[in-house]
Amino acid sequence: MIMSKVADSLVSAFSPSAKINLVQVEVTDSARELERSHLCGPTAGLIQAEALAGVALLSTELSQPDETVTLRLRVSGPVGGVLVEASADGGLRGYTQVKVLNDLDACEELDASSALGERAEVQIVRSRPGKIVSRAAGEVTPASVIKGIEQYYRQSLQRQVLVQISALAYGGFIDGARGLLIECLPDGNREVFSRVARFVEDSTVLDCLEASASLGTICETVGLTDCVLQKPKPLRFACRCSSERVEGMLSGMPSSDLEAMILEDRPAQIFCHMCGKGYRVGVDRLQAILKARG
Repeated sequence: MIMSKVADSLVSAFSPSAKINLVQVEVTDSARELERSHLCGPTAGLIQAEALAGVALLSTELSQPDETVTLRLRVSGPVGGVLVEASADGGLRGYTQVKVLNDLDACEELDASSALGERAEVQIVRSRPGKIVSRAAGEVTPASVIKGIEQYYRQSLQRQVLVQISALAYGGFIDGARGLLIECLPDGNREVFSRVARFVEDSTVLDCLEASASLGTICETVGLTDCVLQKPKPLRFACRCSSERVEGMLSGMPSSDLEAMILEDRPAQIFCHMCGKGYRVGVDRLQAILKARG
């Protein structure tokens, strides 16, 4: 059964008494769009959706309007790895290294853990145009988006968080992709946080995410009844690729390569690895690029 959902968004809440922050993200539409644009099989699509929810949660750390955060996992499993990115304005994009896993895709129940494997090298990078703001790297076993994000907060940021992500498929396509991050502030109530953690451990929070429960409902469910909710921030699938960027890339190619394509009457076919979009640059335009070099 396909669950109801809201538009992609990020919403946060704060419990004044317990000093606990919560962030919930809905990224189903973006995950579906990426699955279609990359022609992913169901297993890769599921992994991509989970990672997209994870990087959307990480986007709460962005402080500048032109900043982005990238989450990369290089894994020992057959999917090879996944890279996803979130921008401060709510844009989401990404890809898996391998997009079709025939043996796993044919299974009645999708098994993302087998595709990810036993080990993952995790890298989280915050950047602005031309500048790395921060970079953190580590290794988790078994490979897991959730473990990678929790380790990043614990080791790199020295902050205590719990992360839960729900990625579901129905009929071989993404049905839901949602995530929740719960953080106990330095002066927060550790006893209350431990009580909330039990709702994560017994899958109560996961059940709420799978049922597309609102953040207000989740706060009530885990006993944080005084939470103050903030206005939701829209999220969306978006890529920075464009015809202008493609032509800029072609402008940097050796003249001999451009001349060869022109002589062969062969248009340039360029595909964005982040969103799967294809660009075709005709021979006449290649000639103009070459001519502009004088």
